[in-house]
Amino acid sequence: MALKKVLADELILSFSYKKGSADFTPVELFPGQDRVEKAFDLALSASYDGYNVFVSGPESVGRTVYTLKRLKEASQNKPPPEDVCYVNNFENPLRPLYLLLPAGMGRKLSQDIDRAIEDLKEALPKAFESKEYEEEIAKINKMADQQRERIIQELGEEAQKHNLGVLFTPAGIRLLPIMGRRLVSEEELLSNEKLQEAYERNLSAFEERFREFMRKLRELDHNVADQILDLRRRVAYYVVEKVFSRFENGYKSHEHVRNFINRLKEEIVKSADLFMLWHTSKGNPAAMRSLERAFNAFRVNVIVDNSDLKGLPVVHEEVPTLQNLFGRVSYTVEMGVLQADHMSISAGSLHRARGGYLVLRAIDLLKNPYLWNAFKKVLMHKKIHMAGGVLEDSLLPYVGISPEPVPADIKVFLIGDPLLYQLLSLYDPEFNRLFKVKAEFNPIIDLNEDFVESFPKIIKKIIVDEGIKDLTAEALSELLRYAVTLSGSRKKVSLLMGYIVDVIREANTLSGDSQSIDAKHIKRAIEEKIYRSNLIEEKIRKAIEEGKIIVKVDGRHTGQVNGLSVYELGDISFGKPSRISASVYIGEKGVINIEREVELSGPIHSKGVLILTGYIGNKYGKDFPIHLSCNITFEQSYEEVEGDSASVAELIAILSAISGIPVRQDIAITGSVDQHGNIQPVGGIKEKVEGFYKVCKVLGLTGQQGVVVPSRNYDNLILDDELIDHVKAGRFHIYTAESIDDVIELMFDMKAEQFHKLVSKKLYAFYKKVAKPKEKG
Repeated sequence: MALKKVLADELILSFSYKKGSADFTPVELFPGQDRVEKAFDLALSASYDGYNVFVSGPESVGRTVYTLKRLKEASQNKPPPEDVCYVNNFENPLRPLYLLLPAGMGRKLSQDIDRAIEDLKEALPKAFESKEYEEEIAKINKMADQQRERIIQELGEEAQKHNLGVLFTPAGIRLLPIMGRRLVSEEELLSNEKLQEAYERNLSAFEERFREFMRKLRELDHNVADQILDLRRRVAYYVVEKVFSRFENGYKSHEHVRNFINRLKEEIVKSADLFMLWHTSKGNPAAMRSLERAFNAFRVNVIVDNSDLKGLPVVHEEVPTLQNLFGRVSYTVEMGVLQADHMSISAGSLHRARGGYLVLRAIDLLKNPYLWNAFKKVLMHKKIHMAGGVLEDSLLPYVGISPEPVPADIKVFLIGDPLLYQLLSLYDPEFNRLFKVKAEFNPIIDLNEDFVESFPKIIKKIIVDEGIKDLTAEALSELLRYAVTLSGSRKKVSLLMGYIVDVIREANTLSGDSQSIDAKHIKRAIEEKIYRSNLIEEKIRKAIEEGKIIVKVDGRHTGQVNGLSVYELGDISFGKPSRISASVYIGEKGVINIEREVELSGPIHSKGVLILTGYIGNKYGKDFPIHLSCNITFEQSYEEVEGDSASVAELIAILSAISGIPVRQDIAITGSVDQHGNIQPVGGIKEKVEGFYKVCKVLGLTGQQGVVVPSRNYDNLILDDELIDHVKAGRFHIYTAESIDDVIELMFDMKAEQFHKLVSKKLYAFYKKVAKPKEKG
């Protein structure tokens, strides 16, 4: 017989450290993650498009910590990427232009330009108020006055030839008739018709010549204005060149910067009047603020300054909104209109991560479909487009800008869980093209000597980071047992460090004034963690104790077995015995799953019940047809039943009902069975065993109670110390079985061969009752 009784010594997890955490060096380790390391090695060395990484694994396994650690290591000793700047587009101010400068040069250029503007505020007004400038203006005006006098003299001489005289008035030059050597007044002219006629004839004859003189005077005025403008331009250009010559040689090896500076100087020369207005507006704060905004047209907006960066940027965006990723444009209200310029642009995470690495959670991106699509466009087109508009619900009119998109060369690391990766792979056709590398964490690894040796170092790193007390050797041993318990297997260990960190924190709080954390503090922290969440479990157990949920844990009953179920409630899972009953009668319906008939059976459970039909037919139906109808159900179960872990218990209930032999109620059963009677492993072993033990404890331990589990689940028997103590004292028993025959012999106290004969005999009797009427007919 392959039925085996598990001894208490076999259930004990024997881990024992001889030193506490104070004697270990803190090390940030991620054991058992070779798959992740190779994925990162590939992604960090591949420079091809699409080799972004999806870091997959459950929460608390260290996905983000590991990612940031590897990226910081990879980014060291590498030259930082360029600074990102925005400058005014003088041809189209609504389309600011970007400048990419070597790290640190952006800040220097911005400072140089700002200093130049400040210097020009003083230098330009001083140049235009200088003695030399005034002398040049006077010289131009003097020469113009001389030419004007010559033209006017010629005009007067020509006019006299036509008996006309020249009169200068505030409204301009007028021609009047001459009598003798005097000008005729308008009153006299109007009172003498003959004089008027002569005046009209002379004026008509001289009109064309008069226009020529007026044209010369206008050309002279224009020429003077042009000379003054040219002088102002030359003076402004000289001053601007002098100011810019102090720093522009430092950028001569950067053509795009040199071109910008040259264009900037031209625009400053054109706008020299702004600096004159600044000078004359001193003492007028409102005017000076307005002029400062005007000076922004010449400034450089450094949105990403990498001057202090050592290596490549590693940006962890914890709140990936549209503005946090793509940057924003800040608007100000001017005259009731929202205004913005290139100085209003702020960088987003994508700008700061240029040339380096960006880390973010996938679920945060996917919560906003527009954000996810926009983010993918950056990876596909390698450009960071920044929306320049304001919110759609703004009531104010606005003048929006559309900044030129910055080139993007970014390696992205998305943090997510395996299910999310599968969904994206199935339903997003662009996902696998953009994220060619999957780095999947294994949350449960093999428990070996290397891990046992590394565990205290990992815990020490947590202690240092958290700033809490050290653990004693016994506390370390207890904590390792807890990590193994979380894995669900004696040969495995869980790397869900979030749970372990929580226990350490709570144990530190519970330790009070103690110098260190002891094993009792760890145990108490674990117990209280369970206690905070097991209210429903206790209520169910109380209902069993009060008889409201009917469970028998002693005696024998026909067609009734204690199966074991697991309830998962998010932060806790626990086991509960479930009364499975079967009733049989002559018929042709086979095994009827009542849960399925009322649509409370999940597909896996329904499959398990159908397998029972296969086993019964294979075992008993080879010599005669089976005429059997059997109803089977979970009593007092009002929610969906899923899984096949109760199929062994269901089969025992059916066989008991067919044979009429009572089955033990003090033994609960879990395990799945195949069509040949082999018992297969199932999940939730710890919860199921402890769940039945707790019910037996409430109803009264008899010393005969226990649980049967599949032999292949032996490694999953990680039980509480209290239960192990009762096993050691012989008050509770745990058995492992390989086949249904092992369970039959335990549950019916008879040999399996003898039991099968009784079942076959009963089924043959059913057959004879059905076949006999046919024979008579």
